[in-house]
Amino acid sequence: MERIDMNISRHPLAPVALGLKILLLLCVFLSVPQSAEARSLEAVKKSGKLKVGVEPGFLPFEMKLPSGKWVGFDVDMMTAFAKTIGVKVEFVDTKWDGIIPALMAGKFDCIVSGMTITPERKKAVAFSDPYYDAGLQALVTQKTFQKAKTLQDLDKKGVKVAVKLGTTGDIFASKTLKNAQLMKLESEADAANSVKLGKADAFIYDKPFLNLFTSSQKKSAPGKEQNALLLLDGLLSQEQFGVAMRPKDKDLMQAFNAFLADWKKSGGHAAALKKHFVEMPWKSELKHLW
Repeated sequence: MERIDMNISRHPLAPVALGLKILLLLCVFLSVPQSAEARSLEAVKKSGKLKVGVEPGFLPFEMKLPSGKWVGFDVDMMTAFAKTIGVKVEFVDTKWDGIIPALMAGKFDCIVSGMTITPERKKAVAFSDPYYDAGLQALVTQKTFQKAKTLQDLDKKGVKVAVKLGTTGDIFASKTLKNAQLMKLESEADAANSVKLGKADAFIYDKPFLNLFTSSQKKSAPGKEQNALLLLDGLLSQEQFGVAMRPKDKDLMQAFNAFLADWKKSGGHAAALKKHFVEMPWKSELKHLW
């Protein structure tokens, strides 16, 4: 949102312009649904539905199959949570760059989309206890690996590094890489395939997706070994995923944290990890992504 500068200029119309800005902000504030002010646990139970904001495409956490069915670790987790509070779950497909504003506007009750807990995001939303330890890695081809084995090797003029717009990979690369050219793309699949097709030299993103993407690739044909995909050794950062909610929805957050602790203790968390990171029952339906 635009910051209002309270230092009125000497232009005769400046007070009018300032007044219009304030009026505009008030209109925006008043137009936010009442549900955005607070969506308590009791309100969710009364409605019979828990609305969850997600951006599909971040396997193995969330994906919408061609059939319309939602699959992934986050999907199983929130379905299990909804069941414990006696409601059904509804996943709301939302673009990543607008997912936090949509939460604050009351479009859904929480965000569960492989969202990294960061100090910047904590200024706008409240996070649950961490439910997954993650980190960033760099995807490259064998050809690139022959000349670039570290992040520093990638930070050179003429090197193209793909990132997904608005992610922690984007933020990390923007702060760290001073010489490489950044390619900011809108989806994980587009960024990963840009490396596969030779349009980018590397893709910096979360390790779960990159591990899944590399393991899904077919063995390179003879003479094409240099096109094989691999990950640079080591994590570029340590991260944790959490569920994001509006700060006022404290009882809903407490309910989720209690569920998460029980889910881990009962073995449900471990079972979901095995299902989506090892068994991957949905993989055959998503061949078009690889």
